[in-house]
Amino acid sequence: MKYLADQINIRYNAIHGNPPIFEIRVDLEDLPNGKRTVVFDPSIHCNNKQNGIRDIIQKIMDDFISIAIMIPGRIDTGAGDYLVEIKDQFQLFGCMQVIQ
Repeated sequence: MKYLADQINIRYNAIHGNPPIFEIRVDLEDLPNGKRTVVFDPSIHCNNKQNGIRDIIQKIMDDFISIAIMIPGRIDTGAGDYLVEIKDQFQLFGCMQVIQ
């Protein structure tokens, strides 16, 4: 999650010279009333097609947590519940809040 949070941070990418991980096209569209509106492709927010940038990022975070669900126990001791340990990681959820 820290890696993802860093990758979508403009300031972090400027300092480290990282290229953007998402490309968004910005267009001006004419409306029927003669005015123009700005349209982002893909959408920045969640949308019905679930292909907006926020949808994609949320899917990445959900997939990360779902991997923790599939791990039956700790690898080093063979006991315990990995998902419980993931949920106890306050840094993880802090990063998730920054991302969202």
